[in-house]
Amino acid sequence: MGININDKHQPFTEQILNGMKTIETRNSRSLDPYLGKRVGIVRTGKNKAMLVGFATIHSRCEYQSSQEFDCHYLLHLVAKDSKYYIQSGKKKYGYLFTDVERITPQPVHSKGIVSRKINPTNY
Repeated sequence: MGININDKHQPFTEQILNGMKTIETRNSRSLDPYLGKRVGIVRTGKNKAMLVGFATIHSRCEYQSSQEFDCHYLLHLVAKDSKYYIQSGKKKYGYLFTDVERITPQPVHSKGIVSRKINPTNY
């Protein structure tokens, strides 16, 4: 499976592939089914969906407050003025990506909101 990473407002996939962003944040525990698994990194939000790399989703953390969220800023790179910043009174979940590997971008034709099927034999 490939995990969708939306680059519409910030170049998250490039930050992940460069090792700058090691935690992907979500408003729900949507990546829990992929904990401990190697997944594709699918860039979305700009043109067609593209498989740009692979990573292992190592673990999950839970943020209860903006103070907790801000402590990990250098790991997730989501600034206070970002639309992806933790909302007051809500939780946010962070997923640690390890063993990140960049590949030559390949188009992905399947659909999905959180994830989408990829054909690993083509990569």
